[in-house]
Amino acid sequence: MSESALDRVARALNLIPFIANNPGLSVVEIAVRFNSTPTQISKDLSLLHMCGLPGYSHLELLDIDYEDPDYVSVTEAQVLDQPRSLTQVEALTLVLGLQLLGELASDENEATAISSLRSRIGSLFGEQLSRKVTIADAIVDSPIARRLSQAISQSQHLTIHYNSASSDSVSSREIYPLEITYRDGIGYLNAFSTSAGELRTFRLDRIEDIKIGQEDENFLEGVVRAHHSPEDQDVEIEMGRDGFFFIEKHNEIVTSYHEIRDRFQITLRVTSGEWMTRTLLAWPSQIVILRPAELAVAIHERIAGALANYH
Repeated sequence: MSESALDRVARALNLIPFIANNPGLSVVEIAVRFNSTPTQISKDLSLLHMCGLPGYSHLELLDIDYEDPDYVSVTEAQVLDQPRSLTQVEALTLVLGLQLLGELASDENEATAISSLRSRIGSLFGEQLSRKVTIADAIVDSPIARRLSQAISQSQHLTIHYNSASSDSVSSREIYPLEITYRDGIGYLNAFSTSAGELRTFRLDRIEDIKIGQEDENFLEGVVRAHHSPEDQDVEIEMGRDGFFFIEKHNEIVTSYHEIRDRFQITLRVTSGEWMTRTLLAWPSQIVILRPAELAVAIHERIAGALANYH
């Protein structure tokens, strides 16, 4: 999707204070931080190099060193040495996001830092922000949720004592936790029940006790494989530093990944070959398809056909 002129101006205004406070980054590193491409960042820097205050002599222009793509710095930022102020929409988005992160934080120091940042952003706008939405702590901070979040991050099996509303009894369940979600102020745990052999959902306020089992790094891959259709196929790709953003954006189909220096090797589990082809073609940076070979051939043919249309 093409960006608007306003999108480019907003990124340009953010670039100068960011580079001024983080000198020495490469064009590629800056592109990753701004979810853009090295080519676009180079164009932005070239444009900014010709901008400045009224007078427009060499004394008023922005002074940017970007000839070496591996080392970008700002010598004279003029009045752009500080980040631009947040709009009400941006502040509202951040406050709501921090509210959710605070509820999911498993570490007390993290929760305190998130709460402090949320309060600071809210205080900048005062009633202007509160008139947009009333933010309330609807979800009660739960030690159970913090322990579950830790177990999820460490790929651990659990034994939980669960108070079932349907049978009005407490039973022991062997589970593998996958994620915690919240709906209408109530927390739920999505997990794979090893005893039932299927995915189950548990209310956090009905979990009475947790015992941590043994770590099993291969278990999640087995769960993913067991719950995909026979038509699914594994796709293995390799990409640069923006692989982190690819993993984050398509986490629902990523079964595993490895980071080697500045490269990511990612394994995906997909059903639609056409969807995968379009997704890889639309990604702005270079992707190497390791397997299957048929997908690499299909994409090569698609690119060749597109180029032929220009002749």
